[in-house]
Amino acid sequence: MTDQPSPSNERLPTVLQLEEEGNNMTKDYSPIDGEISLHGLGFIQIKMTDDRRMHIWHPDLPRRKCFQHSPIHNHRFGFISTVLKGTQINQRAQVISESDGFGTHRYVNHDGPRSPKGGRESFLEGECCLIASPSERYSPGDSYEMAPHEYHQTPNSGIVITVMKKLVVTKVHAKTIIRKGHEFDQQFDRFQLSPDALWAFVRRAFEE
Repeated sequence: MTDQPSPSNERLPTVLQLEEEGNNMTKDYSPIDGEISLHGLGFIQIKMTDDRRMHIWHPDLPRRKCFQHSPIHNHRFGFISTVLKGTQINQRAQVISESDGFGTHRYVNHDGPRSPKGGRESFLEGECCLIASPSERYSPGDSYEMAPHEYHQTPNSGIVITVMKKLVVTKVHAKTIIRKGHEFDQQFDRFQLSPDALWAFVRRAFEE
């Protein structure tokens, strides 16, 4: 296991700033329907309790068409993730806003309501650049923590199973970072696999 770095809050807004921003807007915070669902980042999500989710990565699961160009994202909540199976790779990133024309990437704001395909309606914002941190590797029994709105990616290979516990939850929706010149896949269908098909993946992940 790589020693876990402390969450870097140097460039992150404070929770108070996020709450003040969120309180000034009318937002849709509705979760996706169903106990089990597919995510565009290539994993299955199972709702265990209000604040706990099981995530199952499997190499045969579909991903967003733009995945290669937009794996870095954040969450509107902090969380602790504990590995049950496989090796979880977590890579944090600093995201620095840039003037138009000087950034290598753009922000995708997941600020809209749920679409019929299960994802949130999203829109492009300003430009930015990335500074990636060294990858962290976690084995079964290991845990790591992420701060609210801290950017990261999880470039896992093979089967990985984790349990995530939410910590502080803010009212400002998550964002994805996409490389300039590429279109975010708004049409990814989180319902393209039936619940039975998703549960079959879960069984395979635990058995393989």
